[in-house]
Amino acid sequence: MTIALLTLLGGLAGLVATGSALVSSASTIGLRIGLPPLVVGLTIVAAGTSAPELAVVWRAADAGDPGLALGSLVGSNIANLLLVVGVVAAFGAIPVARRTRRIELPFMVVASIGTFALAADGTIERRDGMILLVGLVAFVTSMIVTQRNSTEAPDAAVAEVPAARPAAAQTVRAVGLFAIGVVGVAISAQFVVKAAEDIALSLGVPELVVGLTVLAVGTSAPEIATSVIAAVKGRSDIAVGNAIGSNVFNLLFVLGVVSVTHSDIPVADELIRLDMPIMIGAALLCIPIAVTSSAITRWEGIAFVGLYGGYTAFLVLDGLGESSASIVGIVALAALAPILALTTRVLMNDRRRSGPARSADRA
Repeated sequence: MTIALLTLLGGLAGLVATGSALVSSASTIGLRIGLPPLVVGLTIVAAGTSAPELAVVWRAADAGDPGLALGSLVGSNIANLLLVVGVVAAFGAIPVARRTRRIELPFMVVASIGTFALAADGTIERRDGMILLVGLVAFVTSMIVTQRNSTEAPDAAVAEVPAARPAAAQTVRAVGLFAIGVVGVAISAQFVVKAAEDIALSLGVPELVVGLTVLAVGTSAPEIATSVIAAVKGRSDIAVGNAIGSNVFNLLFVLGVVSVTHSDIPVADELIRLDMPIMIGAALLCIPIAVTSSAITRWEGIAFVGLYGGYTAFLVLDGLGESSASIVGIVALAALAPILALTTRVLMNDRRRSGPARSADRA
């Protein structure tokens, strides 16, 4: 058990390090061959931050562990919203850009619901993967078009990409670093998946639970680190963009690529009944909160973290066969009531304030 845990931690650390190397080197190569920083940010950087998820899901699918594969993916999306955004918002409200509220958030919800619909029959087939990849192309295209036509500041991912064209020597180093990153991510993923299997066997919990918890948080480490560092620097708004972009790429890019290149991937009943609906619910929960106040407030962030803690506790207790799991689940769901009630109240107050203004304009 101890060896498996150390192996898992080492593998996750390797994923973070090699994934970061992959992103930086791929960005340099993209700029060298003449891709605009906008395109590099919305494609290479966004896909690179999903490299840990891709490596783990790919390896788990190769090993015949669909629970680990899909569990880590769905769990990562839940963690990105409830844990990552929640932790950052708990230290201070996160402003949400207008374009994010109008385009990116709804797109994430559509991608989540669409993936659930494709998985509802119990299998993610190759044609489902093709549909997801078409959705990815539509997302990237719409982002590029709206970004070019928008007067708002560039996305966080785009802003992180240097505009200057790299020198030849820098490009050569980037090619070497990219190769190391690809190999490193693949090797790290093997250690992570094997260690996760051993931990599940030792604890007597389903591999799906390990994927939804340990692997999900581990593969979300790049987003967690980036968001926390950005918040410390006063750029907490980056957290929402990172979470949304990562979630969309996890579903459309990672799951799309893996399902196209592998045989049909079975989807566990537990994922369909519980975890994927929670993923959709977390995405839907962000929309009214962001729309009513143009920000995710501190108390909402604390509530997000509390919801994630309750969800994780339920998974672990239920996996261990504890009868208290149902109680924890009820308490976690009950926590949604004050969030929805306060959100509805704010929305109604906003409408009341805007009503007289609209009447005056008409007069």
